[in-house]
Amino acid sequence: MNSARLWLAAGLVAAIAACSQAPKSSALPGGVFPLGGTPVVLSTVPAAGAVGVRPDRPVSVTFDEAMDADPTQTAVSVFPGRYDPASNPASFDRLRLSSVCNGKWRVRNPNPQPISFSWDVFRTPQKGVGVVPAGGEVFFYTSRGMPGTTRIFVGGVQQDVKAAFPGACPPREEQFAWSADSATLSLTPAQPFAEASTYTVALSTLAHSRAGGRLAEPYAWSFTTLRTPQCPAGASVTRTYQIQGSGTASPLAGQTVTTEGVVIGDYQASGQLGGFYIQDFRGDDDPATSDGLFVFNTTFAVNVGDYVQVTGNVKEFASGSDTLTELEAVTSVTVCEGGVSVEPTPVDLPVAAVADLERYEGMLVSFPETLTVTEVFNLARFGEVTLSSDGRQYNPTNGNGLGDSPALNPRRRILLDDASTAQNPATIPYLSGPGPDGTRRVGDTVTGLSGVLTFGFSAYRVQPVGPVSFASANPRPAAPEAVGGSLRVASFNVLNYFTTLGSRGASNPAEFERQKAKLVATVAGLDADVVGLIEMQNNGDTALADFVAALNAALGAGTYAAVQTGTIGTDEIKVALIYKPAKVKPEGAFRVDNDPVHSRPPLAQTFRDLGTGGRFTAVVNHFKSKGSCPSDPSDPNQDYGQGCWNALRVQQAQKLLGFLEQLKATDPDVVLLGDFNAYAAEDPVNTLTAAGLENLVLRTPAPKRYSYVFDGQSGNLDHAFVTASLSPQVTGFTEWHINADEPRAFDYNTEFKPDDRYAPTPYRSSDHDPLLLGLALTADPAAPPDFALSLSDTAPSVQAGQGTRLTVSATALEGFSGDVTLSVGPGVPGVLISSPTNTLSLPGGPTSTTLDVATSASLAPGAYAFTVTGTGGGLTRTASFTLTVTPAPATSCVVISQVYGGGGNSGATLKNDFVELFNCGNTPLDLSSWSVQYASSSGTTWQRTNLTGSVAPGQYYLVQQAAGTGGTVSLPTPDAVGSIAMSATAGKVALVKSQTTLTGSSPLGNPDLADFVGYGGANAFEGSGPTAALSNTTAALRAGNGCQDSNNNAADFSVGAPNPRNTAAPLNPCTP
Repeated sequence: MNSARLWLAAGLVAAIAACSQAPKSSALPGGVFPLGGTPVVLSTVPAAGAVGVRPDRPVSVTFDEAMDADPTQTAVSVFPGRYDPASNPASFDRLRLSSVCNGKWRVRNPNPQPISFSWDVFRTPQKGVGVVPAGGEVFFYTSRGMPGTTRIFVGGVQQDVKAAFPGACPPREEQFAWSADSATLSLTPAQPFAEASTYTVALSTLAHSRAGGRLAEPYAWSFTTLRTPQCPAGASVTRTYQIQGSGTASPLAGQTVTTEGVVIGDYQASGQLGGFYIQDFRGDDDPATSDGLFVFNTTFAVNVGDYVQVTGNVKEFASGSDTLTELEAVTSVTVCEGGVSVEPTPVDLPVAAVADLERYEGMLVSFPETLTVTEVFNLARFGEVTLSSDGRQYNPTNGNGLGDSPALNPRRRILLDDASTAQNPATIPYLSGPGPDGTRRVGDTVTGLSGVLTFGFSAYRVQPVGPVSFASANPRPAAPEAVGGSLRVASFNVLNYFTTLGSRGASNPAEFERQKAKLVATVAGLDADVVGLIEMQNNGDTALADFVAALNAALGAGTYAAVQTGTIGTDEIKVALIYKPAKVKPEGAFRVDNDPVHSRPPLAQTFRDLGTGGRFTAVVNHFKSKGSCPSDPSDPNQDYGQGCWNALRVQQAQKLLGFLEQLKATDPDVVLLGDFNAYAAEDPVNTLTAAGLENLVLRTPAPKRYSYVFDGQSGNLDHAFVTASLSPQVTGFTEWHINADEPRAFDYNTEFKPDDRYAPTPYRSSDHDPLLLGLALTADPAAPPDFALSLSDTAPSVQAGQGTRLTVSATALEGFSGDVTLSVGPGVPGVLISSPTNTLSLPGGPTSTTLDVATSASLAPGAYAFTVTGTGGGLTRTASFTLTVTPAPATSCVVISQVYGGGGNSGATLKNDFVELFNCGNTPLDLSSWSVQYASSSGTTWQRTNLTGSVAPGQYYLVQQAAGTGGTVSLPTPDAVGSIAMSATAGKVALVKSQTTLTGSSPLGNPDLADFVGYGGANAFEGSGPTAALSNTTAALRAGNGCQDSNNNAADFSVGAPNPRNTAAPLNPCTP
């Protein structure tokens, strides 16, 4: 890695002086300079007055224009000592001047003090300054081959004068280099500067620009070099960069070493990083190795600026897939000196590759440029702020046109950490102040950040070494920007407003009240006449009504009303519309597109402006989110650069366009609002704009074009699209940036908040910023008489075999009067829809009726769409609902459905006795371990017939028993065969879930008993009594063809002609 520039200066941290500047002496208006204008020194390295300068580093000077190389290099002289004429002694022996060769001059100082002097070439513009040490000599340079006399002065008094020696000078020993634009000259001395020494670099007026201008006056600046700190001799020292090595792991891992360095970051306190960072004082100038190292130890106390010698074991500490080279098992830390400083290594963002930051890991670094806060999501939890060069970062697919790209954005980014391992710190770092007003917003800036560069949790981060000073460059907006017009329309994602606590949104009553207060403050601040709400709980209109009630409690009774839709779709959340009855009036019924492609069906309502008479239709949307990609890697909804489910969002956009065409048939002025979960240049948005819709987001200046921040990148998930006819009626559009830029510490949640910054204000009321547009609608003609149909539930859900009840209502609009005839379709086998009446009368009534929806237990699970159609007054209006049928819960139910004991007896038609079984449940049952058993009406001895096979839901099962001597008809093919001779008139039959023979007169209470029938005069039975007595020609028949089972033989059975059925008989599924 690159080594840092380091210095030591009398125990004090060096301060870098401001770059020297001077105004252009011959500037023209507008900053234009004439040919031959005097060049100006803009900056120097080291800066004037700098201390702790590396003695092996070059010095440089930067001008404001391209310079002529040869005369400017000649103009440079370096002198030991500080040029300071004010420090000259009052009396001294005069200085001596001599010409060394043509253009090089020597000044000797016979005095015991240093002397600052000036010089010139008689009758020429060449002049300069210098300093000569006590008893020493120095050299300066003039142009070559120029006749004349050179003079030296001290305090304006001439010291000596000499003519130039004609002999040619050898080349100068210093090395010169120029920048590509010829504005910066670097000088490397022939020998490194001495340590702990002061030097002066002087420029004479011989310095020329390429345009012909000459430096107006001599220029000089001084600096002081560092002194290398020392530890006691004796130990064999391994440098930090040798420990780090040039690979991903240390070549010395597992070895015990002794190393030295300056403590650049002390993080030993409780809750901090558990150690300190040291950095080699000089470094090795190898860009592949870091000069820093982490010492994992809290036993030996150190301070920043200590020069320490440390002995410990080299380890690659693993954190997930990341490793950190560190010293552990530290046995000694010796503080050799204090007050030693390391000059931060400047890092310029963006880097060429993120991996380039590895070279600085563990080192003290600085970022000279201004960095912008681009994310604060983890500020309250982990003390982290994500910073970016060149302004905040935007999602590349948002189309802001500010140079963001997937390749560039990571290279512009650095994370500022708080040097703490604590979660949810008691005091949140980096906020602008205490209380709910002390925030830190995305868009704020920090300049000159310095700290220790580390890597952890898959990110490079800067650990602070002192206070970090932010500028609040993006203050909170008190109100939305003006949008004009006579109507204001807003869209706002309320982030799960749930009155049922716990599933989503608030998790306890206190949080719910805090959430409600912030959302009410936001809607009040928007002051919109129509508001589309996203992520409202889909529990009928309960949550919506609660929110409207809270708004009206704060703003005045009747300020807002809701478009009451009931449940929409099957998701836990829905979209909703609220409006100000004093400003707008709903026209016609709301409309919902229940196409199953929609994750949350869009909601549309037409409104009339009570002021202008104009109409428009608002459509609120919430497209499929970008998270949780499908498990199939070949699914087109994988993330191919626009988040998961992009293909589905495109389909939703296409369906929305079809819904839009239906709406435009009523009124062409339509606005599509909401959370589309697609950034402004992604496919779903392009699908909508390609159809001629205008995205009002593009009316916003590019830097303000965002409503959401994710992964440090800002962008618009929320949009407002308008039709061509509505576009000229839009007077303004804005995004109120109250949420996306704010830390989570300011939201309504109560958990994990030792530093709770909550206030009942709009700020961080949600994670999305609301949108607001102004409309100046042109008048539309009055609407003709009409009526609307609505349903109490548009997405009922039942289990197969169950039913539900809906209410269908008709509403008279614009003075409609007359009968409305209802019908429901299409017909679906297994679904029966009935109503007490199919005619409603408007406006007097009845205006509503019920729809009873019954389903068969055999109905396949799925979604079944139905349309209620109303006709009247020459109009046809519809309301749709989707019935979701889920599988009925598994029920096991096998009963005895028939008992016949007269087979083969006198007068009997059938030759055999039989017992018929029936599966009255909804799941197959295996009977292979079951049995049918018989005993006489008062007997205690049981006879058993074992069963085999299984029986399906609605299927019969025939058990043939003994034959008599009479009868003419055989039974259908039996499913099981026994030889029990049953009584024709009275007896007991048991269905047993085992093949163990029963004992006693009554098996009731036996856990293996599945069903029991006592007939005739039996002494055991279910319920109030046995069935009636049977005969040679009658059987006991269970009601409902076997479906009725109230555990009462007398009630469940009747006596009739036997009708034996086996597994081949038609199925008879039972309907609960």
